Amino acid sequence: MRPTVHHYTAYGLRIRSEFAVHLSPAAPEGEPDVSIRIGEVPEAPAAPESGRQRPWEAAPGVFLLKVDGVARYLVTEGRDIVVEPAGGGNQAMSAFLLGTVLAACLQQRGILTLHASAIETRAGAVLFASRSGAGKSTLLAALVERGYAMLSDDVAGIVLDAGGRPVALPAFPYVRLWADAVDELGWPARERVREGIEKYLVQVERFRNTPLAVRAVFALTPRNRDGIEIETKPPAAAFRLLVNRTFRERHLRGLGRQREHFRVVAAIANQVPVHHVNRPAHPFPLDALTDGLDALTDGIEDCLREAPPADTDGQPAAMAGRAARADGAATSR
Repeated sequence: MRPTVHHYTAYGLRIRSEFAVHLSPAAPEGEPDVSIRIGEVPEAPAAPESGRQRPWEAAPGVFLLKVDGVARYLVTEGRDIVVEPAGGGNQAMSAFLLGTVLAACLQQRGILTLHASAIETRAGAVLFASRSGAGKSTLLAALVERGYAMLSDDVAGIVLDAGGRPVALPAFPYVRLWADAVDELGWPARERVREGIEKYLVQVERFRNTPLAVRAVFALTPRNRDGIEIETKPPAAAFRLLVNRTFRERHLRGLGRQREHFRVVAAIANQVPVHHVNRPAHPFPLDALTDGLDALTDGIEDCLREAPPADTDGQPAAMAGRAARADGAATSR
């Protein structure tokens, strides 16, 4: 029996999948940019880079992730993703697929993957970059409640337009939140990300599905003091902040994509205001965040008012919503 085929879009790519995942549905038009299929994954690609805590290996054009009790994943040339189930349910398989695995696919295509959430503002895309646990998803959800539209949660995909200016690609309209944040927001529809953890995948109604010029980046850092401080960084310091907040930055060495990574990071650091936000290190519950969130939102809007208008139409180089060729080069139409 032939598997049911699903068609989606994410990060400007047409995606064909043999099992259902939480992406934006799309019409089955033309050849897919990325195919996700069930199959056998070989043991290892003899990669120059690997991880120990969760076994992964990366070589140019090849990425392998092994998650015990869930699945094995093989990503090839930014076009083909093979999933070999290993006892995990669809929820667990999808959780890793839409995080580390899809990010590796984007990296193979030369798309910058920042560990960041992103929203649409009148001025352009605003990113909130941080390492895990700093509150970027909770902040994103709170800002969506205030009327902003989301572009991405956890992994922001960035490319350069025809003028070399950074553009944020729309991911998919779901945010991952801990149970207390979901309850505080009062969002009823939710699905557990994985069995055994109180984190949920929640669909967001306000979602921008077209690319948008990057307007500002706020790098979040927890600290052991009260109050929120926002400091605009010069390009060299901004570059370091962005490198340190790249999603799975170590993968890039094995994939051979460091040059593209540094080029896009440098474009952001030199063209876009990058603000370092120090926030209290204690938990980030919404019911205790009213004053802090107001202060942070005011600070964000102040920074945007002070900056000049974005000088780009928000379209990636040579495409409207399509990301890049698998070799990472721009294409023309």
